[in-house]
Amino acid sequence: MNCRKTANIINHDFKRAMICPDEMGIYLFLYKNEEDSYADEELLFETMEDVFDYAENVLKIHTKLWQDIPMHLEGCQQDWISPVRVLGRDKGNPEFGKFEKLVNNEWIPIK
Repeated sequence: MNCRKTANIINHDFKRAMICPDEMGIYLFLYKNEEDSYADEELLFETMEDVFDYAENVLKIHTKLWQDIPMHLEGCQQDWISPVRVLGRDKGNPEFGKFEKLVNNEWIPIK
């Protein structure tokens, strides 16, 4: 899988989910709002089949409801849809908890 997937969740504490493949396995990020942001919870699965089974049985997301989105850019956060990275990560001095977003080819701090 060379892309991520996202879907909205109905009638659940979580409002949105994202699937992201990684060398560790397949992440399922869960969000308490529909806006692009960091994940409120993350789960790690071994296979896509396991992710889809969990999503359908627990979150009630049918497999056909997932939408493809591009993979995150190198050095950016996996759980954001937009290109977002930890402030200072590019300089080798990350300020964890502070983020910046790529807007019109310029990195802008997120407030």
